[in-house]
Amino acid sequence: MISVPRTSKPNVLVRNAAKWLAKLQAIQADKAATKAEIKKVMNKYQHNEIKATLVAMFHGKCAYCENQITHVTYGDIEHFYPKSDPRYAHLIFEWENLLLSCPICNNAGHKGTKFPLDQNGNPLLINPTDGVTDPTTHLEFSWDAVAGLASVYGRDARGQEVERIFDLNGVRGRKELIKERSKYVKTLMALLPYAQKGDPEAIDILKKACQPDSKYSAFARVLILPHLP
Repeated sequence: MISVPRTSKPNVLVRNAAKWLAKLQAIQADKAATKAEIKKVMNKYQHNEIKATLVAMFHGKCAYCENQITHVTYGDIEHFYPKSDPRYAHLIFEWENLLLSCPICNNAGHKGTKFPLDQNGNPLLINPTDGVTDPTTHLEFSWDAVAGLASVYGRDARGQEVERIFDLNGVRGRKELIKERSKYVKTLMALLPYAQKGDPEAIDILKKACQPDSKYSAFARVLILPHLP
């Protein structure tokens, strides 16, 4: 996970967010309204312009696991504050509450409707676009050369919840994520000695790996960038 600057609100939300919310609140208050009718209004957040803006903002990567989504699927529009929780119903169409997520991070087996809070009622999960939180303060991005594993460990309660809920180390079955991520980081680490000797091609590859549009760039920024010439 890396910090992601939030871009300007899509015009469709500028024009319609308040109207959509008012309509949703009205239909939810109507005892005669069906679930299908409520869902139709609620799903206005899935507008193509909103999705396209999120894909561009996250460079097609998952906000949480940093896997490249758009190479294999369309990705999900994820509500940081869950849309199913009545406490956060007013945030359903709020731009600051919308992220791009891979279907695995967003499914019921992982985040789903889970939203742990600390004793003061603040979110334990990390919104990488909040402009305040540095994920590396709460998460450690580690490479074990002996085991050949690229792992993410929580440094504190917030990081531990992120690690647990998104199963970032494959404890509950995300073996393909761990396998792909470790293979990728192993390649970067193998290139590092060449870059340190001044090999321009290796330097270029590793610098690109640190860019926000590269998958797992948090690992490259922590493990590679400080050691580049």
